[in-house]
Amino acid sequence: MSRSMSVVDGMAVAPGGGVGPTKGRRFSAPSGAFGEESTIFVKRQPFTQVAFDEIHLKEDIEEDPSLATTLKNNLFCSKKRLWKIISTYLPIIKVLRYYNIKESIVTDIVSGITIGILHIPQALAFGLLTSVKVENGLYTSVWPVLLYVIFGTSAHVSMGTSAVICIVTASVVDRQAENFKATFEFNNATTNFTTWEDIPEFMDYKENISLCVAMLSGLILLFMGFLRLGFITAYLSESFFNAFTSGAAVHIATSQLPALLGINVKRFGGAFKIIYTYQEIFSNITSLSWQTPLVALVSIAILLFFKEFINEKFKHKLPIPIPVELLVVILATAISYGANLAEEVAVVGEIPGTIPPPVIPDLTGFQDYFVDCFVLAILIFANTIAMAKICAKKHNYEIDDSQELIAYGMCNFASSFLKCFPSAVAPPRSMIASNMGTKSTLAGVFVTILMLLVIMAMSVLFEPLPKAALAAIIVVALKGLFIQMADCRKFWRINKFDFVIWFFTIVSVVFLDIDFGLGIGVIVSLITVVFQTQFSRGFRVGRTMKESAFVEHKRYKDSIESNGVKIFRFQSNLYFANAEIFRNNLYKATVNPRKLLKFLKKQEKNQEREEKRMKKLGIEPPKKDLNALSEVSIIPITGDGRKVSKTSETGVATNGNVKKSSSQLALVTGDNPAFAMDEVNLQNNGVQKPYGGLKRPLSIASNLTSICDDDDEVDPEDGEEFVTDDKIRRMRRTHHIIIDCSTVNYMDSSGANVLGHISSEYEHVNIKLFLAGVAASVRDTMEHAGTFEKIPQHHIFLELHDAIAVARSKAVVPLQPFLEDFTYDEAAEESYVTNM
Repeated sequence: MSRSMSVVDGMAVAPGGGVGPTKGRRFSAPSGAFGEESTIFVKRQPFTQVAFDEIHLKEDIEEDPSLATTLKNNLFCSKKRLWKIISTYLPIIKVLRYYNIKESIVTDIVSGITIGILHIPQALAFGLLTSVKVENGLYTSVWPVLLYVIFGTSAHVSMGTSAVICIVTASVVDRQAENFKATFEFNNATTNFTTWEDIPEFMDYKENISLCVAMLSGLILLFMGFLRLGFITAYLSESFFNAFTSGAAVHIATSQLPALLGINVKRFGGAFKIIYTYQEIFSNITSLSWQTPLVALVSIAILLFFKEFINEKFKHKLPIPIPVELLVVILATAISYGANLAEEVAVVGEIPGTIPPPVIPDLTGFQDYFVDCFVLAILIFANTIAMAKICAKKHNYEIDDSQELIAYGMCNFASSFLKCFPSAVAPPRSMIASNMGTKSTLAGVFVTILMLLVIMAMSVLFEPLPKAALAAIIVVALKGLFIQMADCRKFWRINKFDFVIWFFTIVSVVFLDIDFGLGIGVIVSLITVVFQTQFSRGFRVGRTMKESAFVEHKRYKDSIESNGVKIFRFQSNLYFANAEIFRNNLYKATVNPRKLLKFLKKQEKNQEREEKRMKKLGIEPPKKDLNALSEVSIIPITGDGRKVSKTSETGVATNGNVKKSSSQLALVTGDNPAFAMDEVNLQNNGVQKPYGGLKRPLSIASNLTSICDDDDEVDPEDGEEFVTDDKIRRMRRTHHIIIDCSTVNYMDSSGANVLGHISSEYEHVNIKLFLAGVAASVRDTMEHAGTFEKIPQHHIFLELHDAIAVARSKAVVPLQPFLEDFTYDEAAEESYVTNM
């Protein structure tokens, strides 16, 4: 029995021409959804995989080169290669080589001074948070910043003190301090001190532990950088980092309560320390004096008023946010000095006004906290690289993950000899640097100069500063981390495994300890990771010219693609461990929207420069035509090869004959099954010629230059990749990207988020993203994750055939004259970073 059917406007058309309503199934998209309907014809003989491979599979498939061959091909030297190696490991050389003093120096100076001002209160506060000396916080705001200028690749990353990294370091320092207490022998010089922190030997010991932690963490980061092990962070999910940073916020706030209340309590370490700490606080609550809580409350009120009202309400009018932390520090110091509060409240005390000489940390007993250093290194890299990627995406440049690892390693390893504890990015400082449009890493030089002036000339002014004011600065900075605890509901709705990771991590971090929580959270996260994740691969899909079967493009000798439409298939589920791999594979196989946007904006800038030059010469510049770069036009045709006018694209023949048009969907099965998809031959004006008895396009994909070939040609003006009209034209030939989701049966919040952000990135360059064959469970995950706010549901198709038919029928929309950069909402794919 044979059967054929076409569908027009959701109505079934029988072979005899009768039309009736469809029952329980939609055969085509709504008539108004796409402007015009599309046609699909299916007619081919069935094949087993073995029989199909015998006919089409290449006999001489190239194998991956051996290790010896790879080494032989890469062991050579030339001037270009030498420059590339040196500028890769020392990015400052490239920055200086292409630095435009006229355009960049003023912006870098202003942003450097602004970031330096923000460093001052945070350096003082986080020095105490790390449970070491205040001056160690000042030193950590100097040398890591300068080292990142030399080795870093992001113009907007602000290295230095970081709240989460400081509390993790403090956990290690306090735990090791118990060993000192057990072996320390009191003498006449030390028996008069009221607290351990008043004993110089005790503070020197804690300082040495923090330096050792920085040194070992830096060595681990350097090791990871040289071996390119940055992918390790891919095994830690967003729910893990969300729970860990929220749990760390609880410990940070708890550690500041004694300073806020003005009471002295014993420091605890190990499991359940937070419970013991609150027991100690409540047992000593009667000993507080009213002056300290008053200073804390006034400081918190001022901080919240300026942060939540003034800076937020007038953020569009203020060039930079008001540095309220510094204002609180100055105000509290002045009042403390004028009212002589040092007798009633705890103050910072003496701060050395000199730069100390280099020291060699004593690594005795480092084996007790080496695992903590490894985990700390992972946290430093994960948090800092996430912030660096946000800024890089916002400002259309790329960063080198491996070089960033080396930079973070040097910032911690080298600075440990200069009395610095572990350093990392501070998202608030980095966001301000991004908003101010910092041009290069040289802005860090001016940060360093300002901090050196503060240490050597003004540090004595901060001696009357109440510790309660610094504690208030720390607690208010934790607001975002406390708010993100509500994300547990999101993780529960999106994916139960995300919630399990979040729950076990935050509970273990809060009630056991930070180091226990880290271990448990990592273990729970790794349990959900499949070993094959790192081997997940994606590829472009084409079809064979004779049987029209969908195959891996270029693996089969007669595979072709639809002009302007790229189909991508990822052979794995999509979740936190491979979401970035999926994105990289997609961009490499099809079109990289970030690179295209960068090219277009760079070309626009070059055109503006050329127009100015022509106007000076009295020449009228030509009109801009961004759409001319595309060279793509869609010409609907009928099944017999004739062009179809705009008003005659929906004709349906009677007497059982169905005319093939771009507005119809026809599935033909029966005695003579065959499969044919009418391709539009753009290079031959839609005229088709026979191939193997079937109508086929003359052009094949191999005639087109690959849109993802890397060009190593360097632009002499800025050292970036050289942009040509031909390169942009090749990338603009693609107007639709179709992702075949038939192989994806599991997706978590990270996978759903990356799909939404990919769609947004393609929208910036007027490329439409279609999804086909999405499973019901995956659609539910996408709905709860808010993915449909970025990917319209009419861009998700029942099968791959449907998506192809609609994509082929859609004309290219010209690019807007003004190309917009990514917004912060689009760039911040991991919200926990900006909440820190």
